[in-house]
Order: sequence, then structure tokens, then C-alpha cells
Amino acid sequence: MLKIEATKWYAKCPRHPMFDPQADGIGAIRGGCPQCLELQSIFESHQRTLQLMRGFAPIHVQSKKPADPAPDCQQDLFISLP
Repeated sequence: MLKIEATKWYAKCPRHPMFDPQADGIGAIRGGCPQCLELQSIFESHQRTLQLMRGFAPIHVQSKKPADPAPDCQQDLFISLP
């Protein structure tokens, strides 16, 4: 059994803080910046890992069940009218 924990990781290039590998892609890397290239490589590796995991076995996500609606406690003002 392989257990992979969910991890949130945020990183940005100190010279190009607006670079987003997912939105911009490799074409937005300016001047061959090594930090931006590493961010792009990490993003692509992560996407490939997720693709392999989903291809092997679907990821089961526990969905939150909708809560039972609360009983209607508001009084009906028009019930007493003829």
C-alpha cells in the first residue's frame, strides 16, 4: 500500500513573482530563469503523478453530505385568516 498525504506547497520565483506555471506555461519564462524552469518542472511532474495515480485507480474523494434541513420554525401569519 502506498499512502500519499495531501500537501499544499506554495512557491514563487523571487525575480518573477507573477509567473504561474499552470496559467502561463513554459512560454512565459523570461531569459531562461532557473527558478521559473524549476517551478515549471515541479508543476509538470505533479501533473504527471496525478495522471498516473488516476490511471491506476480512481481517487476516492469523500463528499460532504448535505445536512438535513432544519425544521421550519417560522409561524404562518395567514393560517388564522378565514
